[in-house]
Amino acid sequence: MKKWIITGIAVVAAGVLIVVFLPKKGKVEETLPPLVEVTEVDTQTVAQTIDLVGYVAPVRQTAALSRAYGKVLHINVKEGSRVYKDQVIMVLQPEEVGLEFQTQPVKAPISGLVARLMVKEGEPVAASTPVAAIIDPSKTEIEVPVAGEYYASIEIDDKALVMVNSDTVSARINSKTPLVDPVTRTFSIKLTPIEESSHLVSGLSVNVRLILEEKKGVLAVPNSALDDSKIFAASGDSVVERKVVTGITGAENTEILSGLSRGERIITFGGKNLVSGQKIRTVEK
Repeated sequence: MKKWIITGIAVVAAGVLIVVFLPKKGKVEETLPPLVEVTEVDTQTVAQTIDLVGYVAPVRQTAALSRAYGKVLHINVKEGSRVYKDQVIMVLQPEEVGLEFQTQPVKAPISGLVARLMVKEGEPVAASTPVAAIIDPSKTEIEVPVAGEYYASIEIDDKALVMVNSDTVSARINSKTPLVDPVTRTFSIKLTPIEESSHLVSGLSVNVRLILEEKKGVLAVPNSALDDSKIFAASGDSVVERKVVTGITGAENTEILSGLSRGERIITFGGKNLVSGQKIRTVEK
């Protein structure tokens, strides 16, 4: 008997809950319009760029040469040692059957750093053989291979940005190979840094952003606002679709040639699947 009483109470309670939480007849729950991010159209700088990888190389590098056939008697420096022009970096013992010669010094041809020793003590060397590579670390340049398709777009003195560690260094193109390599389909350019950076050390790989074309003070929009050739603008609390004609495209923004005016509010985020005339809620970027 007690079991039946408990069961009855449970059924009644469930019924009350259903009645309380069921929507009232004829009432439709309101759905809020989508929330979108908007910004005003304004003039900006647009730069068309390509990102590449290059490496830092010394502008001035040369080799110290042996002056005669002989054996390396003694090496006075290590790789990485700083040397001065005409400093003796190693000593050779000339050798020829039946003859004796005075030892021959090998001198540094320029002031700089010993980048590489090409011989060891006790090894024989021939006359005019490179025995050490010397570089001048005070002046560097960046060598960059570029895909052949960009050959016509790149000119001497074009601007570039070199990113190494936490530094971004401005640079300009100082040379460009006259032909595209038929095997690699690339050509090479060299960049001269305009600013100094302690991170531009010979041998390091660096990220390079070449600026192919740059326009200042042009009407532009964030790339996130574009959907092919259309943009959604906000007119009050509604969406208006605009067809636009675009110019150059940069890493973050695109030039607008026609279809928009300065000061118009456009949707930069949340504009997917919107249709013209649809109601929206907006938040400023």
